[in-house]
Amino acid sequence: MAGERRTEAIDLNLLEAYDIEMSSADKKTKKKKKSGQIISISHGSSAKSKRRKRNPVMIITVSLLTLIVAAVAILLVHFNAQLNEINEQINDNVTVLTELKNKQSQYQLTIDSKLTDDFVRKYAEEKLDMVPAKNAQKKFISLSDGDKGEVVNDGKSDNIFRTIFDAFGM
Repeated sequence: MAGERRTEAIDLNLLEAYDIEMSSADKKTKKKKKSGQIISISHGSSAKSKRRKRNPVMIITVSLLTLIVAAVAILLVHFNAQLNEINEQINDNVTVLTELKNKQSQYQLTIDSKLTDDFVRKYAEEKLDMVPAKNAQKKFISLSDGDKGEVVNDGKSDNIFRTIFDAFGM
């Protein structure tokens, strides 16, 4: 039997007839049958039956919520970038301020070192033609005689209009 070859041919017309019978059988099975019988559904109609109906209000609500979340995320990133830029500017300004304070203290030390009593005396004598005061020109006053007070109110009334008239000399 292994050596035998079959030379039978397949008639394609029979296959086409079989396909037509199967499609008509599918149409018949789609009709309502008695209970207990198996109903076969083609793949195309089962996908349609499994598909849920879409609620347009829910779709719009979810879309709006998605847009709001995306907008908030974008704003957070944008404001965080601005905050970082402002912090960098503050840090730059703080370093500039520190450098300027250091220069100011250096200049103050230079000024203090140059403004000695001898330098001031020499400048006053040479540039301003001033001479030091002699002992005869000095007059000492004494404030230790006691506390002295002066009466401001001469017994006049404390009327506001009177004070204004006195100020203008009327």
